[in-house]
Amino acid sequence: MARPFSLQLVLDLTERRAEAKSRAVKLAHAEWLRARTQVVRMQQQRARYNDGLSSRLRQGCVSAVAQEAGEALRNYQKRLTAGLLAVESTHAAWQRALDIWQAEKKRLEALLVLARRHALEEARRDEKQERRLHDELASKAAYMRMPSRHRESGFLFLES
Repeated sequence: MARPFSLQLVLDLTERRAEAKSRAVKLAHAEWLRARTQVVRMQQQRARYNDGLSSRLRQGCVSAVAQEAGEALRNYQKRLTAGLLAVESTHAAWQRALDIWQAEKKRLEALLVLARRHALEEARRDEKQERRLHDELASKAAYMRMPSRHRESGFLFLES
């Protein structure tokens, strides 16, 4: 009978941890994509505002409107800078999660190799035991088929 893989519990736990870390990588990647999308939207919004402001300035406007526009552009720039920092931090978090997951994946692959080796060794051991039992049964059957006068000597004699 095959012995169980002694590291099966470790293998099961490592599989669960690798799955959890995979989900963490996916979440971190989604967060990074969300931050990038927000930055792109802010850039598009600022570009639309600049276009509208340019057309108003060409037509001529009051200095108060120009000051207000300058303040709005500074606010856009602050939000954009904060968004870019968020993109960098979420990208770094995603890379850290990815590195952790890859290390866990390597550990899992190593345990899976050990499990396969164990299974192969157990299959070889079982096959060897089956051959031994088959040989035993074959010799007992041959012993039982031989005439009784030859059984007592313990040797197999072939009669011609």
